[in-house]
Amino acid sequence: MPERSAEQIRLEIAAERQRLAEDVAELRREARIIIPVAAVGLVAVAVLSRSKASVRAAKLLWRLR
Repeated sequence: MPERSAEQIRLEIAAERQRLAEDVAELRREARIIIPVAAVGLVAVAVLSRSKASVRAAKLLWRLR
């Protein structure tokens, strides 16, 4: 079995980094959809229950967006 050269290893690492960057970008796109929906749900719960904990959770989600 031939050993890989340093250049081949560098290329493989660069390709893996590119795939990871694409995965992170996809997760961020999904989070941009999920976080507002979750925030709206928490606000609805806060309005209905008037709970301080749900208001704090909504504020936290607002900061995360």
